[in-house]
Amino acid sequence: MMFNSKRTVLLAAVLFTLAAAAGCTGFFVNPTLSSLAIGPQNQTITATPVQTLQMSATGTYSDGSTKDLTGKVAWSLTSSGGQTCGTISHTGLITPSASVAGTCSATINAAFGTITPATTPLTVTAGSPTSINLTASTLTPAVNSQVTFKAMATFPNSSTQQDITTSVTWVISNTADLTLTNGTTTGTISSSAGHGDVINVTATFDNVNSNTVTLTVQ
Repeated sequence: MMFNSKRTVLLAAVLFTLAAAAGCTGFFVNPTLSSLAIGPQNQTITATPVQTLQMSATGTYSDGSTKDLTGKVAWSLTSSGGQTCGTISHTGLITPSASVAGTCSATINAAFGTITPATTPLTVTAGSPTSINLTASTLTPAVNSQVTFKAMATFPNSSTQQDITTSVTWVISNTADLTLTNGTTTGTISSSAGHGDVINVTATFDNVNSNTVTLTVQ
């Protein structure tokens, strides 16, 4: 009887020690959500033909682990400029509005508990542009100078041109003479450019090309 009592006390002591150790290491503590990210980022979709966009949400936890939270976050789509760009479902599927004229700008939001919401911009266009007019601040830039471009597009259902300069993809005939990255409006003529060098620049958006602007280095 005394032997069983001693064994019971010893077992209780071992369990207490293990529980204390586990508490120190956080073994029984669930990791907490530390940040939320959504993607894809900064997308452009068309209303005609209808081009949907599936968003995803990923949570990063205090122990470094990640988890797909796409179906658990609260999705919302906030339009600006007086138009309704579209709708977003509880699973993160965006459907553009058929009434969009020209371009429509919106912000995609994902919220989960008290964590900082994740956001990304969205552009919805009525469809592929019918034309893109590209201009440059100068056609005769000097070495080391900057050239600012503007791409104005005409879209279906709208007679007003829309500035899409930061959304186009640049096609440059001589990248050694001109540095111009996607998402920007201003490029720099390289110090290695020579007098009389010719640089052709075209802007493309949704497989539609603009006119070609020809620069001649002075």
